[in-house]
Amino acid sequence: MPVAARRNMEMHVTKPYSGGRMGRGPFGMGTIGAAAAAIVLALAGMTASASADAQSAGDGQCLACHGMPGLEKPLTGGGTLALHIPGDAFAKSVHSAIGCTGCHADITLTSHPAAVKPIASKAEFSIAMVQVCRTCHTGEFEQWDKSVHAALAREGNVAAPMCTTCHLPHAVVKGAAAAMDTVPCKACHGAVFTAYAASVHGVLRGNGMTAAPLCFNCHGAHDVSVPSAGTGRKDVCLGCHTEALASHSTWLPNAELHFGAVSCPVCHTPQAQRVVNLVLYNSATRQEIPEPVGIPEFQSLAGAPGATKPGLDATTLMTLLTTLNGQGVEGKTSIRGRLEVRTGVEDHELVVAAKAIGNCDTCHRQGAAAFQSVEISVAGPSGIPIRYGVNKDVLSSVFSIDDVGGFYAIGGTRITLLDALFVLAFVGAVGWALLHLTARWAFRRFVNRPPHEQPKE
Repeated sequence: MPVAARRNMEMHVTKPYSGGRMGRGPFGMGTIGAAAAAIVLALAGMTASASADAQSAGDGQCLACHGMPGLEKPLTGGGTLALHIPGDAFAKSVHSAIGCTGCHADITLTSHPAAVKPIASKAEFSIAMVQVCRTCHTGEFEQWDKSVHAALAREGNVAAPMCTTCHLPHAVVKGAAAAMDTVPCKACHGAVFTAYAASVHGVLRGNGMTAAPLCFNCHGAHDVSVPSAGTGRKDVCLGCHTEALASHSTWLPNAELHFGAVSCPVCHTPQAQRVVNLVLYNSATRQEIPEPVGIPEFQSLAGAPGATKPGLDATTLMTLLTTLNGQGVEGKTSIRGRLEVRTGVEDHELVVAAKAIGNCDTCHRQGAAAFQSVEISVAGPSGIPIRYGVNKDVLSSVFSIDDVGGFYAIGGTRITLLDALFVLAFVGAVGWALLHLTARWAFRRFVNRPPHEQPKE
């Protein structure tokens, strides 16, 4: 083995991962698969300008086998793991400078391939290889480890993105993730990306305006979070549109209140279907509560909004909150209502400001379409909201006054009984005032007249 390759191997020994499920893989980095991938990364050891003639002897040996199309390894769980590494792609990779042994330090050319050790699946192999990535990319790994992607991986979701899902380790080219043609997000989020590409953001980016947001500008590159959690999309949008609140305040009454209760895409994707999301919120922790367990009122909820069953009604909602706020329950569970669009695809169909909804009557009228779909949501294990159907009448029931008092749209969620009581109170107040004035006039006119106006006997 060349001295340089041996030195690389000694300097990049991977430390075992000791935290969480990510370190529980059934195989070590000395497997044949790891060895193969070792060779793969070995090819990455070629410098960006290297050619086959300029490779190190060790990397050349790796490429001699792994450069052959069709090279693969059977997996014990079914399927195969591709071991073919295109030489040209590796030569241009940013990893080419470290050589194969820079990432695959457990492989020696004199003993490769190692004793046969099975690899169950691509997911398990990716989990093991992630630990190699973290030796150099510690900051990025820590960000990923707190992301929704990592949470999904810990739940056992085989589709959860790992480092090598987004960054092909043997073909990483600097800047590729920042271009619309090569951004890795669209590999999993194809429908969302298609909607984005046709939106005002996507069109501007496609026309060369690099200041227009791409996926990672709004969602983060490695620390990807759930966009609908917390304050929703508002903070993300205001990160770029810093003048939005001030400009809306020039024409929109109670602009700040609207920004808190209405998600930006509600008005800026006029073709979208809207839904009222009642978020169960813990006032003590200031976070959305996780799915309650063992509460009959919650377990009996219907499915998604629009299901054949009516879903949660006003009296059941009141009982649910009473149960959640019972003795021994930390904090106070309340509801934070927010008007949103129904799907993530619609969230990305943003139009230019001139085409956004600006007519108050769209929402502030009885029977408005925006309030025909209602749901209640809690935070799932990975932070992704779990949503349940709610009867739309919960917004206009007198029994919901205390429960959804924080979400009331004048004209759109009016409570008919309160309207009737208000009319009766108004009529009663006016009637009482008229009666009082009439009685006072009559008293002065017929009972308490001055002496000179008294009738003569």
